[in-house]
Amino acid sequence: MAETNETVVQEGSNPTPEEQILSDEAMKSAMDGVENELDKAKKEVDTLKDSWLRERAEFQNYKRRTANDLLNARKDSIKKFAESFLGAFDNLERVTSVTNATPEIQAFIDGIIMIQKDFLGILEREGIKRLDPNGSSFDPMFMEAIVSEESADYIEETVIETYQKGYYFEDGESKQPIRPARVKVGKPQS
Repeated sequence: MAETNETVVQEGSNPTPEEQILSDEAMKSAMDGVENELDKAKKEVDTLKDSWLRERAEFQNYKRRTANDLLNARKDSIKKFAESFLGAFDNLERVTSVTNATPEIQAFIDGIIMIQKDFLGILEREGIKRLDPNGSSFDPMFMEAIVSEESADYIEETVIETYQKGYYFEDGESKQPIRPARVKVGKPQS
């Protein structure tokens, strides 16, 4: 029979000191193996937890970006829609600026004015504002100077007359021009 290094301790017998040392070493080896497995499991849990937290943060960022993209797309579509019908709206204003109209024509003009007010109300609910800058200082971001006039009466560039009203999109504190107002500007003499 081949001799082995392992010594089997029978039940009910007292182990010899050599057997006790071997038994302690086997126990220690088994404990080290269990501790190594536990350390590996803890590291794997930490790795999985870190990975999960990163994925969750990435998903939250994705949701926020998507919501912002949808909001910006909505704003852009509103601005483009408003810009596309501003020419027709200008034509309605030309009709309402008729003077010396007969009573029948005046009733028609009053109806057009009511429609214009409805359109402006809809635009304002969507954040689109009208710009009629008469008397205000010239702002090149929202106005286009068609004609200028120099005079000693002006301290700064001032809008004297508006040829075509402008429109801008207001979102909180930011304003984005949709169409600049076309104006006549009074400048101080050089």
